[in-house]
Amino acid sequence: MFIIYASLILIAASLIFLGIYAFKMYKDAKPAIKKLTAISTVMQLKADQVKNGVDELTATQKEIQKDINIKKQTFNNTVDAVKETPKKIKKWWNIKIPFIHHIK
Repeated sequence: MFIIYASLILIAASLIFLGIYAFKMYKDAKPAIKKLTAISTVMQLKADQVKNGVDELTATQKEIQKDINIKKQTFNNTVDAVKETPKKIKKWWNIKIPFIHHIK
């Protein structure tokens, strides 16, 4: 019977020791957990700032691409008009206007 009581006392003592040790570990870990939570919050804020920056850069890039396409189209239209100029001059030169050709 003594062995049973001794075993129960030993089990109770080990459970009490486990509880005390677990509470001490929680108390010691609490500042580290708070610090990790603060670091996590800061990292999330930085990630959000980076995401906002990427969004702004993407919007700016689209605007620049749109502007480049407009300028490229304008330049190409100008080049096409310049290429057509000699043909139009020849066309107008070859038109027979009666009163101008009789003046010579």
